[in-house]
Amino acid sequence: MTPRPKLNEVADLAGVSLATASRVLNGKQGVANSTRERVLEALSDLGYRDVPVRQQTNGVIGIITPELDNPIFPVMAQAIEARLARQGMLAMICSATSDTVNEQEYLDHFLSSEAAGVVVVNGRYSSPEIGYAEYMDLAARIPTVLVNGVDRDCPLSAVAVDIASGGSMAVRYLASLGHRRIGCMVGPRRYNSTRQLIAGYESGLESAGLGSDRDLISETMFTIEGGRAGTAKLVEAGATAIITGGDLMALGAVAGLRSWGHEVPRDVSVVGFDGTSLVSYTDPSLTSVRQPVDRMAQSVVSMLETAGRGAHQLHLFEPELIIGRSTAPAPAPA
Repeated sequence: MTPRPKLNEVADLAGVSLATASRVLNGKQGVANSTRERVLEALSDLGYRDVPVRQQTNGVIGIITPELDNPIFPVMAQAIEARLARQGMLAMICSATSDTVNEQEYLDHFLSSEAAGVVVVNGRYSSPEIGYAEYMDLAARIPTVLVNGVDRDCPLSAVAVDIASGGSMAVRYLASLGHRRIGCMVGPRRYNSTRQLIAGYESGLESAGLGSDRDLISETMFTIEGGRAGTAKLVEAGATAIITGGDLMALGAVAGLRSWGHEVPRDVSVVGFDGTSLVSYTDPSLTSVRQPVDRMAQSVVSMLETAGRGAHQLHLFEPELIIGRSTAPAPAPA
């Protein structure tokens, strides 16, 4: 009769955690193919033969996103799901909104069902007053990765675009086009992403030799309607260019400017944020700060494995400025 493998021996020889070795021996998903092969090879090297590896029953990776009408969220979730599928892992995408199942209910479900891992995109942790405590409890039992909305002190495995860098990049580009009254339209200030965009915006102004003006910062919602409403204040303040916290906000800004008789970009230039595929098909096509979604998704999948071994890190990705037709040189002074 083949002896029962000693988990610590297998884990030590394979160079993985006890939790990862256990997931392989129990046939659960959430483990990279290369790691699974190391564990099985270690099992063989230790002389264990014909040890049955139980079929996984809870190998789902939960991906929790906010509402899906903002294009960046389904794009990010789909990219992560595709990467997981290539690793032979099944993902379940869940949209947490005030009108449906809330985020905590999804977290509780994945914890009780012993999911192979959980990915949370722009979760409630995005608000500093919520923090990371409830996610740390989850991460102690299930590999957990947070995506965007985190601050630099995040104590968990996290992948994020460098929003501050993107904001600064957009300001410097607009300044190079001769704009001196550059507005910044942001979401609610209770979010980390908003604070980071404002910080990058102000840093960009400083590096371009431009002074800051509180009238050139407009707080609104991350929607088309919010973009339209938030633009009015910036136009009144004399902005000739507007940086927004999202592509939907940028579309709202363009619609609002047109309804007030302004032409984009002749009168006012507009920059979005996220750079999803829709920016190429708008009129005019949007200049936008693009998130490197594919590379971020790959990092998420890699981090699910390391998170399972108790290793935590924050991986910040530099965004890319995609130039469309919604930006142009500043208009000549009247």
